[in-house]
Formats: sequence, structure tokens, C-alpha cells
Amino acid sequence: MVRGFFIDRALTVKVHAGLDLPGTNMEYALTEFLGYLAAPLLMLLSVQGQYFWATYLGAALFAAMIYFVVRRGRRSSWRGLRAFVLPNRILSHPSTRLDLKLYVVGTIYVVVQGTIIFGAMPHVLDASLAGLEALFGPGETNGTPSHLLTAMTVFLSFLALEFGYWFSHWLMHRVDWLWEFHKVHHSAEVMTPLTEWRQHPVELFMFPALMGAAVALVHAPVIYLFGHNSQTLALGGANAILVVFWYTVVHLRHSHIPFTLEGFWGRILQTPAHHQAHHSTDPRHFNRNLGYCLSFWDWMFGTLYVPRKDERFEFGLGERDEPLETLIGSLVAPFGRAASLIWRRIGLTRAVPSPGSTEGPVPAQETALPRTSSARELSA
Repeated sequence: MVRGFFIDRALTVKVHAGLDLPGTNMEYALTEFLGYLAAPLLMLLSVQGQYFWATYLGAALFAAMIYFVVRRGRRSSWRGLRAFVLPNRILSHPSTRLDLKLYVVGTIYVVVQGTIIFGAMPHVLDASLAGLEALFGPGETNGTPSHLLTAMTVFLSFLALEFGYWFSHWLMHRVDWLWEFHKVHHSAEVMTPLTEWRQHPVELFMFPALMGAAVALVHAPVIYLFGHNSQTLALGGANAILVVFWYTVVHLRHSHIPFTLEGFWGRILQTPAHHQAHHSTDPRHFNRNLGYCLSFWDWMFGTLYVPRKDERFEFGLGERDEPLETLIGSLVAPFGRAASLIWRRIGLTRAVPSPGSTEGPVPAQETALPRTSSARELSA
């Protein structure tokens, strides 16, 4: 229906403009162009995506539940609920306005890059299968459908996706020139669900590429051992476990909503407070909580910080970075800063930092970081 609308609009533009071009080519070009421009809206209408409008509704309902729990025994009101979920000081903040601009740019860019990443994923899978066949000989060609095997694949794929996210995020914080791109995200001084889109295009490309590669490394052995027909769910669809997070807490990661889990579950699951600590200006929280839905990989690799229930955070870089306060600066400045660091690394320029750049990621300073127990220590 949506695609039909754009075709109709494309034909209307073509007729009124009097363009004498082949019909099918003109329809296709204008449809694609209008589709890109409409990406900020169409992203909210994509049923299988993380940004489907109903996922935001689910997050709002989850936030409302937290409000009523917090206000238990005290007077509650609809006005108080709105002020709790979306306070005016956050809605009117300049950081929120920049989030909105980067949302528009980011959604259009993601639609463009999607053809590259999603087009490459089958080739990554095919290459992985070819590697397995070269090492171990021909694999299973068909296979028998199995709900148990499908459930196992969904779970392992979820773990792989989470690891891909954790590793991508770790690189963004540990590699100085990549940090210059990731700083755009961390420059947010207040957080709303739109802050998820406060990302540089380099970051928007890197995360799904590495996450997709990690998932392909799970799918390839499953297909090789048990065949394509062994799965009762399409391997290319949204992960069933991930969807549960989409409709509950994922959009609250970038918010001020005070919700955390401590103890064992705080080491397994990422709550909104976990990610709020990640955005904290307190050096104790630098390079912590790099996971998406799970804290598990943070726990395994010693990057976990479990927030206390009464803990509150200040967000941002801890210092003003004027280029990252504008749309153009957020898109352009990281390239120059990253290039300067790379040239210095390979010895092409002298060690003179560019304006606004840092000597490596700010989180890498790691002064007075708390010691995080590893899984081995906790199980001892």
C-alpha cells in the first residue's frame, strides 16, 4: 500500500513536470527518491523493525508501570505520569532538538545503506558455508523441520547478535579514531528514545555489519549440519527474543526512567539504568555496560557496572564540544578528527591534536574505575 502510494505520487510528478522519460524508469527512480525522503515516517510503519510505532507504545506502557510502582502509596495523576515519562525540560532541551534532526538524517541514511548490508549478508553466509564445506566436506542439503533446533538457533543467534553489538561498541570506545565518531552519540546531555538515532553514519554502518557477521557465524554451522529446512522460522527475520526487548525496555535505554536490576539479573540483563550509567560523565562509569539487551558479555569481559536503585546520572561528554552541538558539525567534524588521529598513528603528521579532539576516547582515561567481579570470581 505504501509503495503504491509513492508510485502514484511519482506518476503525478512525472505528468505535471512533462518529463519524457521511459515510464518504468521514471516510476522506479521517483519511487526510490520519495521512499528515501519518507524514511523517517516509514521506519515507524515497519512491522518487523525495532522502530515500529507499537514498540514505542510498549515502552511507554512499561514506563507508566514503573511510574505507578514508584508512586505506590502516593497520589498519582495523568499529568504526573506525562511529566515522569516526558518532562518539559527534556522535550525543550537543545540536545533533544539535535536528536530529532539526526533521526531524520539517520533514517534516510539507514534506508540507503540497508541495500548494501542486507545485500551482503547472504554472501557472508554463503562464504561461511563454503568454508565449512572446504574443511569438512559437503553438509546436509535439506534437513527435517525441528522446533527444538529452531529454538536453539534463535537463542544462539541472540547471543551472537549481542556479542556483535558488544564488540562493535567496545571498538568504538577503545580505538581512538572510532571514538571520534561515537562521541556524537555520547554528546547528548539529555536522553529520549530519539537519542538512539544520535549516531554518525560510520557508526550506523559498523554496528549492523558486525552484528550481522556474528549472526551469520551461527547460522552457517546450523545450516551445514542440519540443512536449510531444519528451521521452522525464517533465519533472516527478527530474532524472537529480541522482539520481547523491543516492546518493553529497549527504547527506555535512552531515557531518564529509573529502572535497574541488581544481583544476578543485573549481571545478565541490560536495564535502562545500565545504559544511563554508560552515558554518565562520571569517570567511574567510562567504558562500562557496552551491551544492548544483555549484560552477560560485559560480565564475561569485565566491562560491567551494575547501577544501584537510587543512583542518578549526568549525561554528556563532561565538557563542551561546539561542533557536536550542530547537525553539520556532528556529521563532518568526526571525519577530520579521525583522519588527524590516523595520520599521526602512521607518522604522516606531527602530534598536534585537532580542535575539539581528545587524546583517544575520553572513556579510555578510566580514572578510579570500580573493580568489576568476573564470572569466575563470583562463582568461586
